[in-house]
Amino acid sequence: MLYLFQRVFVVIFMLAAAAYSQSPNERQGIILNNEGVGQFQKGDLTAALKSLNRSTELFPTHAIAYRNLSRVYRELKDLGRAETAIITAIRLSPDHAASYNQLGVILLEGGRHKEALTAFLKADSLEPNDAAILLNIGNTYIHLNDFGKAATSLERARSIDPRNLSVRISLGLTYAMRKKFDLAIAEARYATQMSPEDENAQYLLGYLYVAKRDKDAAIAQQRTVSALNPELARRLYQAMYSDKLLVVSPEALKGKLSDH
Repeated sequence: MLYLFQRVFVVIFMLAAAAYSQSPNERQGIILNNEGVGQFQKGDLTAALKSLNRSTELFPTHAIAYRNLSRVYRELKDLGRAETAIITAIRLSPDHAASYNQLGVILLEGGRHKEALTAFLKADSLEPNDAAILLNIGNTYIHLNDFGKAATSLERARSIDPRNLSVRISLGLTYAMRKKFDLAIAEARYATQMSPEDENAQYLLGYLYVAKRDKDAAIAQQRTVSALNPELARRLYQAMYSDKLLVVSPEALKGKLSDH
C-alpha cells in the first residue's frame, strides 16, 4: 500500500511539474482550446473558431488544438483550412491514429479517394482494431469500386463492433454491389432491427428487395419508408416500377463517415 501511495504521489508531482513548466501563453492556449471544444459542442462555431485559432497562436506546438480547429473548419465546409490544420496536427504528433483518420475523412469528402485511402490505411496501421477506421477504409474502397477489399475491411469492422449501424449498412451495400443479395438483405435487416427509425437502413432494405425482384417485400418496405421519409419512399416507388437494372449508389453512404 505504501508503494502504491508513493507511485501516485510521484505521478501527481510529475503532472504538477509539467503544468508549472508551461509558459503563461501555453496555459492560456490550453484554456482556450477547452473553451473552443465546449463552444463547438454547443453549436457556436463562430466562437469555437475564434477560441481555437487564438489557442494555436498562443501555443503553436499543441497538436490537440489543431485537431479541434480542423473539426470546426470541416463542420463549416472549409475543407482547405480543415486539411491544413490536421496536417499541422500530424506534423506535431505523427503517431496519432485519429488524426490520420480525420485527414482521410476530409480528403474523402473532397473527392480525393486515393489520398483518403492512404490516410485511412496509415491510421489502421497505428490502431489496427478500430471499427471506425475500418468503416472508413471500407467506404473508400466502395468509392473506388473495389468491393472485395471493401467487404474485407467492413467484415473486420463488424467482428469488432457488431452493433455498429453504419458498418452494417455499408456492408449491406457492398454485398449488393457484388450481387450477393441474400447477404446484403441480412445486413440491412439487422440494421433496421437495431434502429427502426433509421431511414437510410430502411431505404437500403427496400432497394435490396427491388434488386432481388421480390416485389411483395419491396411494396411492404416502401410503406415503412414512406412513414419515415416521403422523398425516399418516392424514389423507392420509382425504382420498383423501373425496367432498369437496379444498383445501389455509393451516394447512399453520405453522412456515414466516422470522424473521431
